[in-house]
Amino acid sequence: MALTISSYVQSVQSSQLNATNASQNVSASQSTAPATTQNTATASSSSRESERYTAVQQSQANAKTAISAASSANKEIGNSLKQVREVVTKLADDSISGKEREKLQADYQKLRENIVASQDKATVKTGDSKTNLLRDDKNMTVSTNTRGGELEVASSKSAKALLLPEKITSAAQAKALLDGNEQQAGSLANAEKVTSSTASRLKETDKDISSRLETSTAVAKSVQQLENAKNGAGSLSAEKEQQKEKALEFARSAAERIKNQLEGLSGGNSKNNNSLLSLFN
Repeated sequence: MALTISSYVQSVQSSQLNATNASQNVSASQSTAPATTQNTATASSSSRESERYTAVQQSQANAKTAISAASSANKEIGNSLKQVREVVTKLADDSISGKEREKLQADYQKLRENIVASQDKATVKTGDSKTNLLRDDKNMTVSTNTRGGELEVASSKSAKALLLPEKITSAAQAKALLDGNEQQAGSLANAEKVTSSTASRLKETDKDISSRLETSTAVAKSVQQLENAKNGAGSLSAEKEQQKEKALEFARSAAERIKNQLEGLSGGNSKNNNSLLSLFN
């Protein structure tokens, strides 16, 4: 369940307090003895916090990958369906010769196989599992924040080959395939409608996930830099004090931007829906 505005305000305030404490800890570390047991526990807690933000970022990156694969595959299917319509229209002609009909039937079967192959291309590895947003019978669950917030990326739940027949053995069958309406499963019109709707849905979903991923990446980076500063690790070593201070300032600035964005959002400003705070909505 997504966080409420009020609960996230408390979360942001807590994060800002942690950032302030981190700054104080870094300054103190320059003049005090080696870390105590309490400092070790704090470092461990910071590491777990960083891992949680990274997990959110990875979940959204997996969704982005699945959406991209499905969009590319769906585009291929759309192109194949255009050719299917051309071939089936010719097959609906009673006057074509038997030899020509056989050739067109073979063309149709090849195009149908291409559609199945494109559906399979939408399958990608997402963490420990695989996801196919065209054919999976369940939606993909994506993390939106570090407190268990989630959203679902819908799967088209399409049948193999969009239920198009394996063979078209007569002009009558070809005509029936062409005459079916959009609501009739197995008709060409239905296959085209499903593909068009999928393209529109994936486009909107990609826009949302891309915005969230941009946010989660920035937040995860800020948290990691803050953790490095607190622990004096990585590039933020004692020999590079200037870089350490710069990293701390970046983290504080990120926290302040989040707070300002949140204040605008809680004030009813809908323009912030795709802002930095969209990660926590």
